[in-house]
Amino acid sequence: MSASLSIPPRLAPVLDDLTPAQRAAALALGRVLVLAGAGTGKTKTLTAGVASRIELYGMEPSRILCVTFTNKAAREMRERITRACGEGMAPSWLGTFHALCARQLRAEPDIAYLRPGFDIRDADDALAIVRRLIKSVPVEQLPRPMEGEPGDARQIAKMAERISRLKEDLVTPDVAGHHVEAMIARAHAQKRFIDDAGWRFVVGLYGRYQSLLREQNAADFGDLLMWPTLAMLKNETYRYRWSRRFTAVMADEFQDVNRAQFLWLKMISEVSGELFAVGDDSQSIYSWRGAKVGFIRGFSQEFPEAKTFKLEENFRSTAHILDASNAIIAQDPSRIPKTLYTRKGAGKPIEVLQFSYISEEADAIAAEIGRRAAAGCPWHDIAVIYRQNRLSRSIEEALIQARVPYEIVGDVGFYQRVAVKDALALVSLAARPDDRQSDEAFRRVANKPSRGLGAKGLGAIELTAREQDISLLCAVRETRLSQKAATALTEFDRVVREVGAQENLSVGDRMRLLLEDTGYFDMLRADDSDEAATQMENLAELADVADRYRKVDHLMEHAALASGAPGEKGKERVQLLTMHRAKGLEFRHVFLPAWEDSLFPGSNARNLDEERRLAYVALTRAMEQATITCCDYRQGTSSIPSRFLDDSPSNNRIRHWNWQDGRGSLSNNRPAWEQTQRELNALGI
Repeated sequence: MSASLSIPPRLAPVLDDLTPAQRAAALALGRVLVLAGAGTGKTKTLTAGVASRIELYGMEPSRILCVTFTNKAAREMRERITRACGEGMAPSWLGTFHALCARQLRAEPDIAYLRPGFDIRDADDALAIVRRLIKSVPVEQLPRPMEGEPGDARQIAKMAERISRLKEDLVTPDVAGHHVEAMIARAHAQKRFIDDAGWRFVVGLYGRYQSLLREQNAADFGDLLMWPTLAMLKNETYRYRWSRRFTAVMADEFQDVNRAQFLWLKMISEVSGELFAVGDDSQSIYSWRGAKVGFIRGFSQEFPEAKTFKLEENFRSTAHILDASNAIIAQDPSRIPKTLYTRKGAGKPIEVLQFSYISEEADAIAAEIGRRAAAGCPWHDIAVIYRQNRLSRSIEEALIQARVPYEIVGDVGFYQRVAVKDALALVSLAARPDDRQSDEAFRRVANKPSRGLGAKGLGAIELTAREQDISLLCAVRETRLSQKAATALTEFDRVVREVGAQENLSVGDRMRLLLEDTGYFDMLRADDSDEAATQMENLAELADVADRYRKVDHLMEHAALASGAPGEKGKERVQLLTMHRAKGLEFRHVFLPAWEDSLFPGSNARNLDEERRLAYVALTRAMEQATITCCDYRQGTSSIPSRFLDDSPSNNRIRHWNWQDGRGSLSNNRPAWEQTQRELNALGI
């Protein structure tokens, strides 16, 4: 088709930068599915598709709708289109599903029983409303959850999640009862477990929740998509009015759409017949958020006239990495077949190393990261990618010991978490109760839990300390405070000093006593939120780490290194992140720890095919070198390597470091390697 087209000068450089497959896809009209494998230039192709419609086919930018899943992706898309087509030429209807649907709903808010100028409640706001509604119900009337207690934080979050799920399935409160009963009946017929009582409770809760939103003239994120989609489904005039606005609809990450999003895209592109969908079913990893991989896999059945283009040339990874990734994902029986290839050459085999314990695994990863950095690899080109956040702690410990700067992507570093910093403040205060050096620790924990110490009382203690040149803890006894504060702080002072004096105990044991006897543990136990439970787990881990120390100074130095180097902005840092957060990113060197069957895919994995897709996503983040590790024992139980390792061809992997047999660049030059070792030793790595 492109041979007969006269390409405008401004579009020519954009198309010239594409492969033949990318170019054919970008120029195609009608309903188009672009199956873009990992690292095959998905965003470039989508941008070229938009630019072609503007520059070549003469479509007005204001009549092109382009939808993404994140604000970051929307900004990047806008910048690329502006560079290709010029200032002011990016589609005005370019944004996330929530942003575009909110714009549609604001134009006609009455379809959702709202008034003009309605507010939007985010996820935290919605959770707070659900919590308030549940707390208003007598506890004996709440359904008994599978885990936890009626009315606790987990049950509240589960109920809020179920309301969101109903909205994603376009179920309004008036039909929720029928929908839920049908769902329960199907589960019973298939002999599947379902929380009958919990789902039936949600029916009533959903109605009250939606009534409250309506009273407040507010919509939550689910409403933004549900009401416009329902209106287009039920009202042909409304559907035609919105569909005729757009001459083309462009959708990114199509493998991640849920039912409401798919129907919205289908209907809003109905008049034009132009739906350009880009995605990869092999990277569909968000079913727990409502994504349904069946929509991308069934695109050709839904639209029989659709054209499908496969992007299979990978520009990111070496052949060893791609061959292993292809083999792993090939075991997904429902995938749309495609095979990634590269012109970059074979590269280095994937390193697969097995250790006895997690400490050995973490130390080995930290040491190898240090070797590669000393050989010239920037810290930020190295990533450690794991299945679950909780797997980061041992890696963090090893990186701290090795003086390797790191950053937790999308999470707070272990030593920067609130409860961890509070516990460190307690042991620091107990170690130096009479030293002004402990004043910051006192400020942090003196009123945790509440001891009636307000700003006025703390100000009085500060004044006494300055006047008498004593520590804030000492000043407590010299300051006139309210009876409640004076009594509570005197007891706090006693506990801190008594525990601090027990130097025969490990720092970990002193920390446990302080947390218990000051009431900090009781404060967390009284809070039934998930956050409080997580903080208790963090404190247990911290105390285990502190058991290795006899002196508080050593623990504090260890923690300072953790919260200092990784958190310094503008510094080069190794990236630590989960597999889900790694999607869309790339790194020269990728370490993949804890590939054990009990963890990945996991003994309780509900969707084995999706776990396999996660393995594919994780492995294809690596550009030059991928390292997979596992342990014989983890957390007191024996483990076996992940079944995904057996799916990768033996000729694509080795069971040792690449540099150990001369394949890696570090061992090819003996003098350079010896110099690297000297540098590492000098750094303490």
